[in-house]
Amino acid sequence: MSIPHIILFIVVPVLFVSTVLYVFLHQEEPKNGDKKYQVRFKLRRGKFQIENIKRGASIIGSAGSGKTESVIYNFLQHFSTHQFCGIIHDYKDFELTEIAYPLFKEKDIKFYTIAFDQIHYCVNPITPRYLPNEESVNELSKVLIENLLEFNESSTNSTTKFFSDAVEGLMGGMIWKLKTSYPQYCTLPHLIAIFQSMTTKQLVTFVSSNITSRSMASAFINGMDSDKQTAGVKSTLANAFKKIGSQQLFMALSKDEVPLNINSKDNPAVICIVNHPKYESA
Repeated sequence: MSIPHIILFIVVPVLFVSTVLYVFLHQEEPKNGDKKYQVRFKLRRGKFQIENIKRGASIIGSAGSGKTESVIYNFLQHFSTHQFCGIIHDYKDFELTEIAYPLFKEKDIKFYTIAFDQIHYCVNPITPRYLPNEESVNELSKVLIENLLEFNESSTNSTTKFFSDAVEGLMGGMIWKLKTSYPQYCTLPHLIAIFQSMTTKQLVTFVSSNITSRSMASAFINGMDSDKQTAGVKSTLANAFKKIGSQQLFMALSKDEVPLNINSKDNPAVICIVNHPKYESA
């Protein structure tokens, strides 16, 4: 048999079969070394995959374009299959929750739904077990004030900074006092009720009864001689509490039913926070 015949009848068929087998059977190893971070999407034709979901993904599309069904569902299916834990912001009023719940329930992953129209679980972000020391209370107070007041530290002047620090200190002092003296009442609804029901003198007496809480709220306490300064601090804190002062929110924040350490190996869980589009600014 001549060389052209060998190439035509042996080499070419072998190369063709090898190419076909490579295309349909070969599986590339994920570049990040862990297959659970490689997300594959179901398509009508071809394939599409994200090599490393830990780097994040952005989904852009107009309303009704099918983002939830075609993209988000694939993400949730992958996360449940590989038993990911995390937080889902359901901005579509239970639409994402209805998709995610059965997927994670199949894998025996704890699933907690926090909603304000329909109370399924209650959560207490200031429960004492999350606040081991003064630093944790200070950090929590800062985060709460910045979010409730939509406060941007980079765009503030010295006067605004002083008032925000005084408000954070007063809130931190009240939280520390509740944590140490009345741990069973250390919730945001109790904190708001105490603040709203006490006069300025009673509030000072309350936070001054503990050395640490007095130190935290010292800017507010030392400004008692200035009615304008005291009123400014109290009104700023009142504006912050106004956003979480509704009856539904009081109920949702009244108990410690949802463990927030969801990344713990002993307690892997998914928390779904449901928001009603009507109250998008809340």
